[in-house]
Amino acid sequence: METRPIDPVMFQVKRDGVYLSSPRVKGRIRLHRSIARLLIDSPTGINLDEVEGDSEAVSRALKQLLELGFLEEAGDGESAWPTPWREWGGLAWQFHQSIRDAPFASKGTDERERYGDALAERDMPRGAKPIDPEVEILLLPRVHAEMTASFKDVLEDRRTHRDFIESPIPLESLSTLLHYTFAPLRFSDAGEMGVVQLRASAAGGARHETEAYVVALDVHGVSPGIYRYDNIRHGLVSVQPEVSREQLEHLTHAQGFFTSAAFGVITTAVPERMAWKYPHPRAYKMLLQNVGHVAQVFSMTATALGLGAALTGAFRDSEVEHLLSIDGVEEFPTFFFSCGVPQRNPDGSPIRYRSPETPFLN
Repeated sequence: METRPIDPVMFQVKRDGVYLSSPRVKGRIRLHRSIARLLIDSPTGINLDEVEGDSEAVSRALKQLLELGFLEEAGDGESAWPTPWREWGGLAWQFHQSIRDAPFASKGTDERERYGDALAERDMPRGAKPIDPEVEILLLPRVHAEMTASFKDVLEDRRTHRDFIESPIPLESLSTLLHYTFAPLRFSDAGEMGVVQLRASAAGGARHETEAYVVALDVHGVSPGIYRYDNIRHGLVSVQPEVSREQLEHLTHAQGFFTSAAFGVITTAVPERMAWKYPHPRAYKMLLQNVGHVAQVFSMTATALGLGAALTGAFRDSEVEHLLSIDGVEEFPTFFFSCGVPQRNPDGSPIRYRSPETPFLN
């Protein structure tokens, strides 16, 4: 019988052996190195009848791979990759499959007890970055700007704004926006999980792995530059004393977010906070969901303050990491926000917005 590896297959080399996986097959299997080499050297076909004469163990292993679905009969025709994985690639498809049906340690079960024991053996990460008393901090006002818009108005008025009036933003507006988006509004004693922050945005397990770096361009009382927002002391710590609009446009692929914005925010993730409680790759999906919640709070709070905001996940990761002096592993960028006083049409919509002239049809 002529067989071949299914498309795609992934090989992972670890200290204890070589593992084979595929997004088409649930789970993974450890291979003998000789089997892995045979699969790699024969991507278009392996004749099981010919292999039988060489080694009974090899033949048995290949038949097992056929039964598990890692091999297929060569005459079956190529299995097309489903959309959207043809565009996103095998690694994205494999990740999507690998995080599905994650185990859950329910209270009162043996799994929960083992999970608690394992948790106790690991050092709990800090919920906020350490404070260096030698580093200067610009403390922000604790008196917040008024937000009188109704919730209904905020929902209806929130739009993406890329065009802003070139006017400085009051420090109180920036302070209020940072407070409600990134600062803890309360704290909670979570027992073995420690004291956790309760922010305005939802976060899985209240881990709040999102950090904020403020890009000041035209804000009263704040010199232009990049600052890390210290959400415990409610202040700004300088990271880069200079930054230009041209540099920010380059980092965000010239989308027009920073040509006239008064300020921006770059969010990053400190994944250790999430991984400590959730030692499963599914937590990465939750991390991205969390920053989406943060982005929504930012955008709606900006709207309530009479400002406009734009959000983008399209940026030059490595260059942003270099700019912020982060390593891209223990901390990495997740989002860019820009903000300012928006330019509007007479009906209040973004100036780029145009109503359709004909009814929209699918």
